[in-house]
Amino acid sequence: MNNIHIISLPYLPDSTIYFEAIANNSWSFFLDSCVHDGSKEILEKSRYDIIVSQPFIRIIADESSVVVEENNQRKIFKKNPFEVLDKILLRFKVEQSLFPFSGGAVGYFSYELGQENLNTKKENVGMPLMMVGIYDWGLIIDHKEKKTSIVTHHMNRDTKDEIDKFILKFKSIKSQNNIFKIKTSPKALFDFKEYDYIVNKILSFIREGDVYQINLSNKYLAECEGDSWVGYRKLREISQSPFMAYLHFDNYDILCASPERFIHVKESNIVETRPIKGTEPRSSNPEIDKRNAEKLLNSEKDRAENLMIVDLLRNDLGKNCISGSVKVKALCELKSYTNVHHLESIIEGELKSESSLVQLFKDCFPGGSITGAPKERSMQIINDIEPHSRDIYCGSIGYFGFNRKMDTNIAIRTIVRKGNELHYYSGGGIVAGSNSKNEFDEISHKAANITKWIHFFS
Repeated sequence: MNNIHIISLPYLPDSTIYFEAIANNSWSFFLDSCVHDGSKEILEKSRYDIIVSQPFIRIIADESSVVVEENNQRKIFKKNPFEVLDKILLRFKVEQSLFPFSGGAVGYFSYELGQENLNTKKENVGMPLMMVGIYDWGLIIDHKEKKTSIVTHHMNRDTKDEIDKFILKFKSIKSQNNIFKIKTSPKALFDFKEYDYIVNKILSFIREGDVYQINLSNKYLAECEGDSWVGYRKLREISQSPFMAYLHFDNYDILCASPERFIHVKESNIVETRPIKGTEPRSSNPEIDKRNAEKLLNSEKDRAENLMIVDLLRNDLGKNCISGSVKVKALCELKSYTNVHHLESIIEGELKSESSLVQLFKDCFPGGSITGAPKERSMQIINDIEPHSRDIYCGSIGYFGFNRKMDTNIAIRTIVRKGNELHYYSGGGIVAGSNSKNEFDEISHKAANITKWIHFFS
């Protein structure tokens, strides 16, 4: 079992200064908690930022195969991507520590990952279903203790040199004058008339008892140029969400401003998920803002949506948690972000000793808050009625540590850049009491921060 090695660096509340040193290195990732105002609420969900670069194993999955790149060799597997990832992680055993991450898997998992009978002719980004790196070190910024540490177990022979190079880069970093511009107005894949038609189709499924709720999304496209990292820094300033992320690859950039935690495993094998269901817009007028919050708290429709997903996630967690340990810790609590109020619930359980992090994640994926209930039938209908693949949208970004800790988000409020094209999405749950106009307005409220971001760079 490998011992832990720690290198202390100066604490900086703004972690982007550290990431700046490696922002243009492919497979450099920034898991960004973003807001640090000292409140218990923020520290509970946003204590740590994690920066990684230079994975010593790369795992890339598409519809038919999984490619593993390691030690300058490339192997192709015709297996489930989750099984391949799980098998690789099981090779590494480390001592426990107080750090959330001391090496492990970091990357993204597309919504369609692991699904069968997909419609591959839909409008899509054209990116792999999964891209995950195995990293031997992480830069951990602890905003509670106000400490910054590079943590490693020296699993890989090149790690020491890579860390030395990163520290040297950080010490010599110079301010960049790069630019980012958005060249066209965003274009939605379908307008209100088409949206209304699809909503009525969903309502007919609900009336027939096929489903209780379906999450319906729209997709938007725009053109851009310049440095995506410049764009991300502005997005975090506008969004201030606790589960943000920036992932840089050779051909793609992912700019994620998610407020929603998916699966978290912390000390003592405690599993937590925090589904979000229920939305009302924020207002600059304090009275209207308060009224909107109260309206959301008292909305039977929104509470019903949330309760359906809580029940679904209790069942999902129960597959890998000790019998009787799954509990609802909070139900339909009001959480306010820069653009919207949300209702958030918290479900906890205790992970079985024989269940792996990847198995837990796989059995809950994709998250119930962005599919509907029952999950499997909802996903079949989504595959049939949405004209686009979701790709990373409604998938997940996060880490699986060698130390049996993990944290992942639901990849909503997320932008993908491929070439000079931006792809982003917005969606919401349709239930028996849904009104097309109200639901269409809601997805606009959810995309408000991205709209504001686009206006800034246009």
